[in-house]
Amino acid sequence: MYLKNFCIKNFRAIKETSFTFDKGLNIIIGENNSGKTAIIDALRICFSYGNQWRDIYISKEDFYIDAENAESENTPIEFDLIFEIEKEEEVGIFYDLLVQNDDKQELQMHFYYYLQEIKGTEKVKYKIWGGENEGQQITPDVLDLINFVYLSPLRDAVDALRPVRWNRLGELFANIVVDKKGKTIDKKYREELADKVTSFYKDFKDIEIKGDLKKLEFNY
Repeated sequence: MYLKNFCIKNFRAIKETSFTFDKGLNIIIGENNSGKTAIIDALRICFSYGNQWRDIYISKEDFYIDAENAESENTPIEFDLIFEIEKEEEVGIFYDLLVQNDDKQELQMHFYYYLQEIKGTEKVKYKIWGGENEGQQITPDVLDLINFVYLSPLRDAVDALRPVRWNRLGELFANIVVDKKGKTIDKKYREELADKVTSFYKDFKDIEIKGDLKKLEFNY
């Protein structure tokens, strides 16, 4: 499966927007302060849900404020994700997210954040569900199957992508070839990925590759 549609409501400077993604590479382009970081952070919040360790959360400052009516109450933040089913077995694997629309099936995840006053202090509360019915729980086993890797922005791309220990592609490589339980993914897949990384470096004339990436071990 892959993420096909993503809708954001009332998050930071975004009142409401939606995106349609294609399978494979997608690029978000925009001017400074146009909301690109907010979009990426919204995806990080959604995909990191259920992980034991998370480095990003919804805070009170993330709720959208109407500039023309600053006294208005904060409206709930909503993230809606719709995934395209590619294989029949995904229907059973991701049953918690399954929705039947006429003759088509799809997978959905919904995130709803709101502020609630508790003993004079506003606290961020949330509801997360799969499918189209609020309250449909998503089991931890299903969440474990939704994997992602976030790489922070680069100030010096050539230096950060240089094939040395701790480089950015090494970080990506380590996260992809090792699953959440620390088990190494099969050797064939690891070698195919190493070939792609090596091919990527060949496009940079001022970067010299030393050694065989297939034999490298990335430890973090």
